[in-house]
Amino acid sequence: MMPSARRFLVMLASAFLRARAGGALALFASAVPLVHADVVVSFAESPVSVIRGASLYRTGEGARLRDDDIIETDAGKSAQLEDGAGTLIALGPQTQILLRTPSTSHNAAAGPLRITMLSGWLKVGCKVSAGAQPPLSIELHGLDIKPSGNGPWSVVAMTTGERAAIFAESGDDAIVVVRAPAQAPRQILHAGQYLERHADGPLRAQARPSAEFIGTMPPGFRDALVGVAGRLASRHELAAPLRAVDYADVSDWLTSSVSERGTFVKRFVPRLKTPAFRAQVDAHLDVLPEWRPILHPPPPRPASEPHKRPAQAPPLARPQSGAGSLYRDKPTPDDADDAH
Repeated sequence: MMPSARRFLVMLASAFLRARAGGALALFASAVPLVHADVVVSFAESPVSVIRGASLYRTGEGARLRDDDIIETDAGKSAQLEDGAGTLIALGPQTQILLRTPSTSHNAAAGPLRITMLSGWLKVGCKVSAGAQPPLSIELHGLDIKPSGNGPWSVVAMTTGERAAIFAESGDDAIVVVRAPAQAPRQILHAGQYLERHADGPLRAQARPSAEFIGTMPPGFRDALVGVAGRLASRHELAAPLRAVDYADVSDWLTSSVSERGTFVKRFVPRLKTPAFRAQVDAHLDVLPEWRPILHPPPPRPASEPHKRPAQAPPLARPQSGAGSLYRDKPTPDDADDAH
């Protein structure tokens, strides 16, 4: 029996005994919180790359993953991740995802799990009803996939820079939310249906997946997902990082349109201390405009000048007091003659 299942039964039995003493409904409502915590690498054909913070790691089976970890599989190699809520996440070769799994306390409400897929192949499923699970969503190529329904479910998805495809393999339905404002707010896929989108074009729904989709799908995705985390000999934290990330490690993410892009400046700005990283970012500011104020900050505004008193008008000139001025305005005999 898997350790998680054993813990489930122990907690359930304890809650039942306490419920007999009173407050049964309240106890059962909170006895077994499902949390998307302790996501682990349960299977890996070869070590996977993990970017945590601004450092690069290589790890294998049993490694615990955290919020904001970026995971990438090697060419020709697959891997599987699992969480404490029964979610199974299979990664095909050369697949890049970012996990959002905010940590929660043991007694806190169930936390959401978000999988942002940048490229590759992904198969996600759970034998627990989506309604009984903590919130889960998958983002790829401008789409949000949110499973719903009252039974087990599984979804297969792939994405490249110009194309995305989603196959509702099993389950009542999967709700696809389109973030682009020009598109319909949602579309429901029932089991067996297929959805495709090229570039930023409209969604195209089909009754079954295309031959190209089936032909290029990783062979292991044809089988049902099976949880194997219970067979792990141990679970461990990541070992020491190999090195700090360079531009090539994260360039696809930095230039992507994923919803987390706004967090990357703060995350990777320490790497600007490395001349090579700084030069690469500087050379790609046409697609990284959010980095321009950091690399080339605007000149500081001039300090405000001290307050000056308004200039006063010059005093009026006073008439001269010379001898000529004493007699200039007095009437003369000639003036009197002119008056007559």
